[in-house]
Amino acid sequence: MRPESPPSDGAAPQPPAQDVLRGIVEHLADGIVVVDRAGTIRFVNPAAEALFQRSADTLAGAPFGFPLVAGGTTEIEVVRRGDVVTAELRAVDIVWDGVQASLVSLRDVTDRKLAEERERLLGEERSARLQAEAASQAKSQFLTMMSHELRTPLNAVLGYADLLSLGIGGPLTDAQRQQLERIVASGRHLLELVNEILDLARVEAGRLTVTRVPIAVIPAVDAALVLVQPMAEAHGLTLSARVDRDARLVVLADEHRVRQILVNLLSNAVKFTPAGGSVTVVVETTARPDAEAKLHGARPWIALRVQDTGKGIAPDQLERVFAPFVQGDHGLTRGRDGSGLGLAISRRLARLMSGDVTARSTLGEGSTFTVWLPAADAPPAPGRLASLSGRDPVVRGMGEVGDALLREVETIVDTFVERLRVEPVADAARDLRFSQLADHAATLVADIAGALMVLEDSAGQPSSILDDGADIRRLVAERHGQQRARLGWTEDELRREYVVLREELLRACRRCFPRDDDERVFEATVVLGRLLEDAERWSLRALAQASSEGPVR
Repeated sequence: MRPESPPSDGAAPQPPAQDVLRGIVEHLADGIVVVDRAGTIRFVNPAAEALFQRSADTLAGAPFGFPLVAGGTTEIEVVRRGDVVTAELRAVDIVWDGVQASLVSLRDVTDRKLAEERERLLGEERSARLQAEAASQAKSQFLTMMSHELRTPLNAVLGYADLLSLGIGGPLTDAQRQQLERIVASGRHLLELVNEILDLARVEAGRLTVTRVPIAVIPAVDAALVLVQPMAEAHGLTLSARVDRDARLVVLADEHRVRQILVNLLSNAVKFTPAGGSVTVVVETTARPDAEAKLHGARPWIALRVQDTGKGIAPDQLERVFAPFVQGDHGLTRGRDGSGLGLAISRRLARLMSGDVTARSTLGEGSTFTVWLPAADAPPAPGRLASLSGRDPVVRGMGEVGDALLREVETIVDTFVERLRVEPVADAARDLRFSQLADHAATLVADIAGALMVLEDSAGQPSSILDDGADIRRLVAERHGQQRARLGWTEDELRREYVVLREELLRACRRCFPRDDDERVFEATVVLGRLLEDAERWSLRALAQASSEGPVR
């Protein structure tokens, strides 16, 4: 018999507490599971169904499978079809259907855990990066300090060696002089390595800056050729340059760094090319750089290609040669000087100027290292005092170079003619008289040398003497082109002739001013390159015009 209910006061009957609880939990966003003391699931809400990706019917009566601790919070991993989710589990004791049970709440914290893991990884990455940067900074500071500490005594050694070679300590025997030359050569080589290490340290530390201004590229090429020419001659190699007729001649770059890169590439090419081979610098413009070049922006690019006829580099070595302190296996590596830093520094310098350095090679045929630099639409920046035709820098002392070249005119022309005879410049050159081969070369060389002297005297300012000199050079160059047309020379043969003349002028500069760091020679080569470039253009135009009119009888 059911006990009598208390008298009603008119209010609606209240549902059982369990029904109230059920109505609440079915609408919660967290998963709710009721588990009895035997670990069997008695109830799940819709959120728990979604969490387990199973229906309430399949879950009811199944073992829960996770340990329960009332009042505690744990994390569990729920394996579902195709993935795993992380849930935060809390349990409290309740009475369900008259028996002791646990009400378990399950909150999906997968996204939060992933975010925490990402934050942890980012923190570790930041910490590792900071440690790496600190280590790199410490290494760079150490290298910089050591480089400076090494350079000071090295400069002292070289300075005293120079004094000894001048006889300040008394006359030297031939054996002593030879030993002193070895000391100087070794000291300079070591100083070069120290300078390379210092450059690399400054680049990696972000303390090496470059300028990006419009500069003429030909003077940088000429200056690099002047520096490397003695090494090429000692190795029995032919060193030359070729400019594509459509090439732009102005780049956005740092002239000193461009020259440094070219000297590095040319020196490497000379070191690893057997005697009798050749090293050539080719200047060209392209809108489609090589695929391996890491360049940005759609613009014309100047390519300075250093090509050699060495033994080549294996494909798996090409990228390795750009790593610091690494030399590729060229087949000639043993016994060659070098730190393996030149290419690493060159690529970093090029990229600082928004360019790049790339390499291609064929075993048994040779290698081509290319410097990519952005072409400039603006004219080159003015020189230090003024500029020749608005393009070439002028420095004090340039007139001394011109005066020295005037004294060397006869020697320059003699060696120029001799090379035309023995080198494959033109097929008919061997049978021509000296006067036919020399033609107007002496006049042209003398006028160019005089231009250097006049340019300094006028401080680069416009003058009637400079204008008259330009007119004379044009006339001489045009007559020369006409004479070569009468001899049946081609454009390629005439271009090669100007390459030989340029090389002999630069060789004469080197003879008269042997110091590697003589700024007068650097800047004189800028002007020489421009004047010869203009003369070559006038001669080619006259040659083409004379050839189109037919042979002169």
